[in-house]
Order: sequence, then C-alpha cells, then structure tokens
Amino acid sequence: MGLDVIEEKNLSDIITYALDYPKMVLAEARTLPASSNLEDFAYGIYVGYICGVFFDGFLQRNKRYLDTEEASDFHSVILKRTPEIRLRIKAHLRL
Repeated sequence: MGLDVIEEKNLSDIITYALDYPKMVLAEARTLPASSNLEDFAYGIYVGYICGVFFDGFLQRNKRYLDTEEASDFHSVILKRTPEIRLRIKAHLRL
C-alpha cells in the first residue's frame, strides 16, 4: 500500500525542516572526523537525521514499524530529493 498522503507530507516536512535549519546536522559533520569528503559525510548525517525523526514519529503515530512497501516509498522520496539535499549541503558548507 505504501505511505499514505499524511505520512508523505510528514516526511516532506522533516526534509524541508532539516534543510532550512542545518546548524545541528552540519555542526556534527564538522566536528566528527570524516574519512571521505565532507559533503558525503554531511549527506549521510542528513539522511540519518531524517530517517530517525521520521521513523520515530511514524512509530508513535501508528504504533508499528514501516512495512516493506512503506519503506520502499520512504527510500524513493529520499532518492528523489537527494539532489536538493546535496545542493543545500554545498551551499551551507560553501563548497
């Protein structure tokens, strides 16, 4: 069945919030030693932050974990917004 409209909006809002207020996420990226480049490391932290906030909210609202189709939809949304996330990271890191 996949994510319903409300959950898709929740995910979109979480991504938008994370991109509009990057200080917390990028502060972590700058303080932790990165074995690869800073942009890739920051992207991983962003996606981890988005996943954690969304999964926690989903569990609280629905009293269950994502099923396979919902998880697939979640990853599809993240992949579609990856170029936007990477551009914002570059802008905030001034790369």
